[in-house]
Amino acid sequence: MKDEHDATIMVIDDDVESARLLECALLPSNFNVVKAYTGRDALALLEEVLPDLILLDIIMPDLDGFEICRRVKEKVGRTGQDFIPVIMVTALSSREDKIRGLEAGADDFISKPIDLAELVAKVKSLSRIKHLHKSLHESYEELKRLERVKDLLTQMIVHDLKNPLTALMNYLEMLAIKTDKFLSPEDKFSPRNILGITDRMLRLIDNLLDITRMEEGKLKPDYADIEIGEIFLEIEHMFSAEAARNSIRLTREVKDVPVFRADRGLLVRILENLVSNAIRSIPFNRQGLIAMKAVFDKTKKRIVISVIDNGYGIPEKYLGKIFEKFEQVRMRKEGSQFNKGLGLTFCRLAIEAHGGRIDVKSREGRGSEFIFTLPA
Repeated sequence: MKDEHDATIMVIDDDVESARLLECALLPSNFNVVKAYTGRDALALLEEVLPDLILLDIIMPDLDGFEICRRVKEKVGRTGQDFIPVIMVTALSSREDKIRGLEAGADDFISKPIDLAELVAKVKSLSRIKHLHKSLHESYEELKRLERVKDLLTQMIVHDLKNPLTALMNYLEMLAIKTDKFLSPEDKFSPRNILGITDRMLRLIDNLLDITRMEEGKLKPDYADIEIGEIFLEIEHMFSAEAARNSIRLTREVKDVPVFRADRGLLVRILENLVSNAIRSIPFNRQGLIAMKAVFDKTKKRIVISVIDNGYGIPEKYLGKIFEKFEQVRMRKEGSQFNKGLGLTFCRLAIEAHGGRIDVKSREGRGSEFIFTLPA
């Protein structure tokens, strides 16, 4: 990368002697200097040379310095090129002129008659800022490239994991059909129970893939008419065997909720994640209770859905961060028993994609209530 002291400075001044004076002041500091004597010449030169900094006289014969500065900044912004500092060199000292310069995009000013030591100091300072800005920009671009590689690798891994897992689930389903009449649901080694574990693994994989897609804005809700009572019933059937094995009672309650529009698949998966987390949060020695509730908020025209459990609860320090992806990683590193994996991050993103929001109320040792809203 070019060092800041090898920077190219463009001097734009209609006075040849003044331009030469600035050049002579800058050359001892190893700056490369190019000159333009009119505004139009400067704009033409910018098509060939991209300077690291511009020294710009305000009083010019064709385009004034304010207009040149504005066009330079527009060009840089339009083409996505790097930051180019502009120092306006002016005999004007009024507050209004400086405001006009700032509005045009000027980064600093120096007054005539020019103090050459001050000029060189300002050029060095802004050149250093330019150099740091460029380094930061290049680091940011590299980070974005690595992020794209990571996301691509994640998607490849997810797809590669899903194929053998789906095949395993198919085999387990066939085995479960043959052994259901011989093995009870309480037998934790039964194919039916193992199938439940693999199904949970598949949900985790889907969460990982869909979180990436939603963060990129590539997963949009597929809206359809929703009867929430039917969804609750489906979730109850899905978890009835697991709940029975863990002595947990599942209940559902719907109060005056009209048919509303949402993505049925995403809504089922949101409730799957919340109920699955609730089951895992209840100690084995406790008579568990998980309640699914839905009410219609007529005032705000929204559906309010809750999943309530009497499990471990969540420490207060996690409540404000539990839906964040990287917070889940930190909780896992701490060995917290309250870590919920990526399921809650998926829930937040899927609900926000509908225009809703999710929150949690919890008391450690007493249980949790996850509440989310959807537009009616």
